[in-house]
Amino acid sequence: MTFGVRSAYGTLERVLMHRPGPELDLVTEQTLREFNFDRPVDRTGFVRDYDAMVDCFHADGVDTVFLSDVLAADDDAIATLNRRPNVTYTRDLAAVFASGAVLMSPHLRGRWGDQRLMGRAFERLGVPVLGAIEPPGYLEGGGVTMIGEDTVVASICDRANQEGAAALRALVLGRDVKYFLEVPLPFGYIHIDGIFMVLDERLGLIFEEAFRTFPCWLHEAGRAEPRHVMFEEFLEARGVERLPISDDERLGGHLNVVVTERGTKAIGFAQATGIADRLRSRGWTVSTFPSNELFIGNGGAHCMTCPLLVR
Repeated sequence: MTFGVRSAYGTLERVLMHRPGPELDLVTEQTLREFNFDRPVDRTGFVRDYDAMVDCFHADGVDTVFLSDVLAADDDAIATLNRRPNVTYTRDLAAVFASGAVLMSPHLRGRWGDQRLMGRAFERLGVPVLGAIEPPGYLEGGGVTMIGEDTVVASICDRANQEGAAALRALVLGRDVKYFLEVPLPFGYIHIDGIFMVLDERLGLIFEEAFRTFPCWLHEAGRAEPRHVMFEEFLEARGVERLPISDDERLGGHLNVVVTERGTKAIGFAQATGIADRLRSRGWTVSTFPSNELFIGNGGAHCMTCPLLVR
């Protein structure tokens, strides 16, 4: 198999990415809101940080597949890539499961249609596309994760709605997973991956406050009505140990961690020293890269990777 993702914590073997280029110059004072950047970026510095991140993946034995290479013969796709500053955040555009990929539906107008480029790449890579989230449904890959191998999680947040979550549920529940957990978040939260990150089957990082407002809806294949459960109670029932993070760590994007080898290796921001220290105390090897310029786009290693193959 050249694709297949059965968990959020297994060994990452292959990942789809996009190395940013001239499209970053389109991020100006006038377009910051459209593209969700804090300010115009220094393209040289941004790409330097990005390449340092890619080096970490290579050092951990991960096969990095780049959109521009896969789509090199597609002139329309390449021309589009050069006009889309957010394509580098490939996770938001699609999610790959055991049986294939689902194209997401980005919320920001500056990202509309970017998921189609992922669809073209999946076709060339031999990854089946199970379906697509379509408006009025909105859902982004940063709002989707898995707990264990039997549960897909989708957050209802500032970038996702119930229609988007329901569309994903219809595609994967009963085919790839037995359970589907919808997690409503309070206003002000963009994606679940900024406040909860699976590290291993029974280990995760969490900003606890965000999950104490609303109950979640747990759907089970073959069962008509969902059950209601608080998120932390669900994790407790699964035996997941939760490592709390601070508000400063949340705001700094320190949760943006990618597991590259199950239970032993991960990649994250160099400034996320607290999280790295906690993992190293448990025997993990944590590779880090500078992100002073990279985080101006409000994303990191997790946002910039769409896993293709996880074992």
